Amino acid sequence: MSSCDPFKVEFSGSAEQLFEKLKKLVEDNKGTISGNASEGTVTIPIKVVGTISGTYKISGQICTIHITKKPLLLPCSTIETFIKDNIPKA
Repeated sequence: MSSCDPFKVEFSGSAEQLFEKLKKLVEDNKGTISGNASEGTVTIPIKVVGTISGTYKISGQICTIHITKKPLLLPCSTIETFIKDNIPKA
C-alpha cells in the first residue's frame, strides 16, 4: 500500500452541502465516512485491488484531501481525477 500527496478541490456552496455530496459519493461506492462538514476520514473498498483510505478537511471553499492508503497499482492521478470529476457534481 502507498499514499498520495494531498490535493485541493475548490467548490461552491456551503461546507455542509459539500459534506453531503462527499458522503453520498463514498456511500454509493460502498465506503464509510466518519466526520462532519469540517474534517473527517474516508475508507472505500475497491474490488480486487484493495482499499482506499484518506482524510479530508474543509476550509472556506476548498476541500483538502489526503489519500493515506491506496493499492500500489492504482495511480494517485486516477483517484484525484475521479474525486475532482465527481464531488462537485454528486
